[in-house]
Amino acid sequence: MQKWEQIQGVYIHTPFCLQKCLYCDFASYAGADTETMEKYVDAVCSEIMMRSNEVTIADQATLYFGGGTPSLLSEKLLAKLVEALQKNGCWLQPAEATIEVNPGTADLDKLRFFKDLGFDRISFGVQSLNDAELRAVGRIHTANEALDAITVAEKAGFTRVSADLIYGLPEQSLQTLKTSLQNLTAAGLQHLSVYGLTIEKNTPLAGMLDKGKVELPDEDCQLAMYELVQEYLEAQGLHRYEISNYAKPGFACRHNIGYWKRTDYLGFGPSAASLFGNRRWTNTADRSLYLKACGALEKIREDEEILSRQDAMEEFMFLGLRMTQGISTTEFEEKFGKEIHAVYGGVLKKYEAMHLLQEHSGRLALTRDGISVSNVILADFLL
Repeated sequence: MQKWEQIQGVYIHTPFCLQKCLYCDFASYAGADTETMEKYVDAVCSEIMMRSNEVTIADQATLYFGGGTPSLLSEKLLAKLVEALQKNGCWLQPAEATIEVNPGTADLDKLRFFKDLGFDRISFGVQSLNDAELRAVGRIHTANEALDAITVAEKAGFTRVSADLIYGLPEQSLQTLKTSLQNLTAAGLQHLSVYGLTIEKNTPLAGMLDKGKVELPDEDCQLAMYELVQEYLEAQGLHRYEISNYAKPGFACRHNIGYWKRTDYLGFGPSAASLFGNRRWTNTADRSLYLKACGALEKIREDEEILSRQDAMEEFMFLGLRMTQGISTTEFEEKFGKEIHAVYGGVLKKYEAMHLLQEHSGRLALTRDGISVSNVILADFLL
């Protein structure tokens, strides 16, 4: 079997939660027992071992434990996963190793253990610092618990701490959002991911909206929230480097930047995705099937596809333009053997004329106004 080289990112999916949030349609499950978690870890370790025969991980590859709630795993099980990655060449000298943590599952001893295992970055699913808003979407933690978790992370030795925040929540106002932003930045966070609430089909929140049981802020309020996030965080020294991500200089999430730049990555666990060169595949989201397969790659892989050059061009554009630094025109030509204006000249001229896209020093990037309508613009790069 040909051995692949230079995988730049490794992702481990943990599909367990104490409670599913009302807006969540991720591949995660509430209320897993210890035996199921043990079987899950064994299956992921088997997948890691089998995959190690065909991959080589770059020394400085990033690692990301996401979910779900990775912090629900016991110390023994989490250590077993890390050991399997290390023994099979998937955890070498990572440029960054992130673990996602629900604030309701954090304490000092646990976070110190994460740090001792080798994680150097922690990401808290805060979503709001208003208790009414948290209850409205089924979060298990309180605002005070979230702020305490950030403080505890610093005591545990983490110097790279991030939080997720959502705007457009039920019960949310412009003022409560501003208060959440103020309290999070006052806590000394170096990174924030801020998302507008998306109502996904077949989630409990979608059903509640249909029945009139909850009400969301109107469109004008949501637009004001969007603008508040940008202006307030910029004033606090957290600069926007991607559509939904803000960081102090030097604290951007290196793992996620790899996705936007289309570097090769491997995903382990149910529903995890992988990309290598022109190949992409996703593991089955069926937890039972994944556990029974015990890592057998041919049984767990789904939706495997060979990407055409056109596919890769499109992804290069609509992923790369998510970043405020945009994309390199020279890199486009090196990768695809065509000058970018020969492929996208019409689209580029259209949005440059509208002042939604700009070209400067060999880079193409959305303007601030362009970012606000990015979904429309990025769709135009589908050939």
